[in-house]
Amino acid sequence: MFRTLCTLSNKHGSSRVVVLGSGWGGFQVALNVSKQVPLTVVSPSNHFVFTPLLPSTAVGTLEFRCIQEPIRTVLSSNGTYIQAKARK
Repeated sequence: MFRTLCTLSNKHGSSRVVVLGSGWGGFQVALNVSKQVPLTVVSPSNHFVFTPLLPSTAVGTLEFRCIQEPIRTVLSSNGTYIQAKARK
């Protein structure tokens, strides 16, 4: 996953945070960014998977839904999600 963060300013001078990827870094930014700042997450997957617990789902100790979190649940009302891949 891509874990790049950039801030864009529009012609009115207000800022918008754009996060590429919904991996560890992107998920933490989405959780911790101020709710007053508009946030856009661009990622090919719309969920975060807690990979250290992935082997437990393979043997049946945990259900898969217990180790994933949809990215939209951590976005505030100022947040948007775009399902896409970033290219050079």
